[in-house]
Amino acid sequence: MLRVGLDWTAQASEVRAAIAPIARAAVDAHVTPGGVVAVADRGTPAVIVPFGRTQTHPSGAGSEVGTDTIYDIASLTKPVATSAVLMKLLEAGAIALDTPARSLLPELVATGSDEITIAQLAGHAAGFPDHVKFYERLWSGDRAGAVSAREALVRMAGATPLVAPPGKMTRYSDVGYILLGAALERAAGERLDRAAARLVLEPLAMHSAFFVDLEVAPSARPAPSGPIGSIAPTELCPRRGLLVGEVHDENAHAAGGVCGHAGLFATAGDVARFAAAMCAAVAGEPGWFSPAAARALVRTESTPGSTWRLGWDTPAPAPGASQAGDRWPRDGLGHLAFTGCSMWLDPPRGRHVVILTNRVHPTRQGTGIRELRRAIMDAAVTALDGPI
Repeated sequence: MLRVGLDWTAQASEVRAAIAPIARAAVDAHVTPGGVVAVADRGTPAVIVPFGRTQTHPSGAGSEVGTDTIYDIASLTKPVATSAVLMKLLEAGAIALDTPARSLLPELVATGSDEITIAQLAGHAAGFPDHVKFYERLWSGDRAGAVSAREALVRMAGATPLVAPPGKMTRYSDVGYILLGAALERAAGERLDRAAARLVLEPLAMHSAFFVDLEVAPSARPAPSGPIGSIAPTELCPRRGLLVGEVHDENAHAAGGVCGHAGLFATAGDVARFAAAMCAAVAGEPGWFSPAAARALVRTESTPGSTWRLGWDTPAPAPGASQAGDRWPRDGLGHLAFTGCSMWLDPPRGRHVVILTNRVHPTRQGTGIRELRRAIMDAAVTALDGPI
């Protein structure tokens, strides 16, 4: 909340002043070409802090990052689209957390997968491995007997051997979210991008947020520049070239760009709008998301003792461990993304911090994103609450 003696304009200036030197140092150290940070407290507009440039390859290319720069938010797709659609379907009674996943996913044929529930998929407790390179098979033309690459990805995921019995351990898994996205499509009766647009993005006025359908002609895809800004490139890929407006995640890319685990693009302002709506719901305030559905996800442990909830993580309790920093409350909620993005929520205070970067540009081999996230998070809290 606002510190005594400070109005929001003054505190917003403190937020910008706290974040700016950290951001400049990260650009100078080649942690990321640039990024955007959004910080908000209850009842106040988000402070948007852009920094750096959109790209560094080829040398000298790109433009200054602005508040309207769009980023590939990678695994933030999980909470912002997939889990959010799950909340709306729970609210409508179209699905339940204890729904057997196989009732919607006959592709679940791995031994033991008949016991998997929707809650276990959402909480990374279904027993799947974290990542499988399905894209190698898809790019080679293997369709696993399916008509499309998209259907083939779901078949491949459903046949993946479990590494643990369902419900016995939490293991972050893209495989599980590929399947969760497919299950939600069948419960909703429409593809995930359309369900997300109808149930989440449009109602929250997230006008810059979209999936890129790679199965349609490039001329029909969202343009890399225009009235809503520019799309920051991600990796210079040996196979695909410089990725601009195409999902970075290889499995999502090989399957056409619309998946439950990755594929969403957005500005920091639009992710902040989602974060504000989620904070309000968890705090019990009326809004677009049902408090009951939101709390069912964020208050249910994935497995006993795990930091994971259903669709959301919580900060690791040990000092120095969490990428939420050391000052963010340990009962906060958040998620990270491989491209360098993150989002952390503090619902009791209506507070959230969104960080969008393309730290995988021009290569994923860079380091320092963990330290950058921690530094920004601690600086934001200090600017809002004052020093310890």
